[in-house]
Amino acid sequence: MASLTIRDLPERTVSILKHRAIRNHRSLNGEVLSIFSYVVSFGDAFDFPLQPREDNCVWRKKDPILELAGKWEDARPIEATIADIEGARTFGREVAL
Repeated sequence: MASLTIRDLPERTVSILKHRAIRNHRSLNGEVLSIFSYVVSFGDAFDFPLQPREDNCVWRKKDPILELAGKWEDARPIEATIADIEGARTFGREVAL
């Protein structure tokens, strides 16, 4: 396999890539390879945002939670149910980059 060296990356870019790697349970190298693979496969046809969300652990699961909201018996507002679910979540394993 070929290797590639990238020089002079802005700290902000590196920080965003590290956040994405953590969110996606990948190494930094694995995240960059995933991005490259996506861009090569789809080109500019799709938007590929590099910006991390405010709280990746919570936001990654919020859309599926909202889809489930209201599909079970619960007299509380949806926001209270979501807060209970989010409060019960764990942060998972530690990842060193």
